[in-house]
Parts: sequence; C-alpha cells; structure tokens
Amino acid sequence: MRIGVRASRQTLEQEGEDHLRFLKQIGVDYIDVELGMVTGYDETGCFTREALHELVQRFAGAGLRIERANARNSQHLDALIGGPNAAQQRDNLCAMAELLAEADVPVFGVQCFQADNARGNGAGGRTWPQGRGGYQYYRFELSAAEAAQAEPRFTVTADQLWENLILTYRQVVPAAERAGIAVAMHGNDPPLPRMYGNPQILCRFTDFDRLFSEVPSAHNTMTFCVGTRYESGEDVLAGIRHFGGQGKIVHVHFRNVRGTLPANGAYEEVFLDEGDMRMQDVVAALHGVNYQGVIDFDHVMKLTGDTAHGRQYIAYSVGYVRALLQGLASA
Repeated sequence: MRIGVRASRQTLEQEGEDHLRFLKQIGVDYIDVELGMVTGYDETGCFTREALHELVQRFAGAGLRIERANARNSQHLDALIGGPNAAQQRDNLCAMAELLAEADVPVFGVQCFQADNARGNGAGGRTWPQGRGGYQYYRFELSAAEAAQAEPRFTVTADQLWENLILTYRQVVPAAERAGIAVAMHGNDPPLPRMYGNPQILCRFTDFDRLFSEVPSAHNTMTFCVGTRYESGEDVLAGIRHFGGQGKIVHVHFRNVRGTLPANGAYEEVFLDEGDMRMQDVVAALHGVNYQGVIDFDHVMKLTGDTAHGRQYIAYSVGYVRALLQGLASA
C-alpha cells in the first residue's frame, strides 16, 4: 500500500512548488486531483492533451505522480439526470479517460448525482466544533441541514438517476477498458438515500453491487471511502472483504468518524486516532485482500497555527498512516 494526498487548484495557486516540496519531504509520492486543476476543464467540461501534460509535469517536477483524477459533478450533471447536454458530456468523459490513460493516470473518478447539485439556498447542519486542545473538526447533522434548506432547484427520481448513471457508465467504462484505466465510484457523501428533496442512489454496499452488476467490467471499480461507508451504518471491514475480494477497490479514502447517520442522525470527522474505528484494523483488512493501491487520508482538520491548506494536519496524517503500514510489514 502507498500513501497519497489531495491537491487543489487553490493550494497550488497560493503555495505553489513549496507545497509540493513539502509533500515530497514528508514521504508522499501520489496525488489525488480534481480535474478542475487542468486548464480548460471548468470552462468546457473537457481538456486538451497539452493541458493535462502541463499539470502532470508540474507534479513530476517535485517527484509526485497523479494517481486519481476526479471529474466534477457540475461538468457532467446532464449526463447524470438526462439533461440536454448528456450526449456531449458522456463523450467528454470518454475522451478524458483516454487522455488520462495516455498520461499514465490509473484511476478516473466518475461520480453519481449528489443532492447538493440541486440544493436550494442554505448550508445548515455543517459546523466546526472544537476537539482536544481546541482543534476544529467537521460535524454534519441531518435535521439541521434539512431545516435550513430551501426548495431544490430541480427534482429527479431514483429510477431516472439509475437509468442515466448506467447509460453513462455503459459508455465510459468500455472506453476506460480500451484505454487501460479504472473508473472509480466514490458514492454519495453524506450517504443518505434522500437529501434536500432529492434521492441519492449510491449509499449502501448493495448499491455498489448493483452498479457493478449492471456494468460488468474489471475496470468498473470504487474508491472505498472508509468514513462514508462507516457513516452509512454498514460494516466497514465486511465491505473491504466483500469488494476487495472482487478486486473492486482501487483507491481508499482513509478518515475516522464518530457516529453514524442511522443511529445518530449525525457524524463527526475527527483525528485518525479519535473516531469510532480502529484504523489499524482497517489497514489490516485492506492487507488481507491484497490491496496495493493508494491510501489518501481524506479531509483536513483545522489546527492552531496551521496553514490555510493544513500542512500540520497533512504531516500528522501521513505519519500516522505510515506507522500503520510499517506495523503491518513488521507483524
């Protein structure tokens, strides 16, 4: 298993190569990016070979490799809901799969509809309480989030979402297969079957099973988000055994949380050593299914004196995960 972190356009714009050198210094080799970092993507929903090459080379100059590139839902929303630009957006996804494969980026994140895509005004339910020593962590509370929301901008049905997601995947996955790249589904975050007046269809293990069954391919895979899967109330270790045993896990988001949505109607994303899960059990389960991909510590906490982009927390998390992996090697 290998260690990766996320990078954002804002981080590069504000901290530049200094941030990339910092990542390399603490032992990071792999980067998870949003495609909005590639010039032209936000404007057109696609990009050129040259624009992608420029970003790849920028990371390579610091000894870093892009391991996963994630598409923005806003750039293929019509493909997910059957809107007027659905055909063009699916073509864009296929073209980008080919370009990413050419650039030796092995994982392409193509995600499902999130209820946030149609959310009305309001952002209640999202707060930053204080933890030990006064650090700030993210808390989500469903009842407060729902109470603060206006009517959604539009509504869809679960059947419509499934129909359009399958249509999209039946076009994109074969393109990825030909190119030799994996398409990875993260699933809904928060993992709620209904939110802000709209359904969400990738919240449970059975939902992933359906997607893999509807579009059977070794290249139809998942980002196994440990935090999201725990928040859903399902057994994280059983999920790793189930999907890892099928070779479906190609990327891991590695965060610890307190509370689940079914039991508490809320959850809190906290330090890796503070949540409900024993993260050493999670890496042991991944090891047990011979997972050899990247572990990404996921979201950043707010520490006193830290940079805006969380260097202290990044260093803490990378060191924590490295220690867990070294412990596996010596067991």
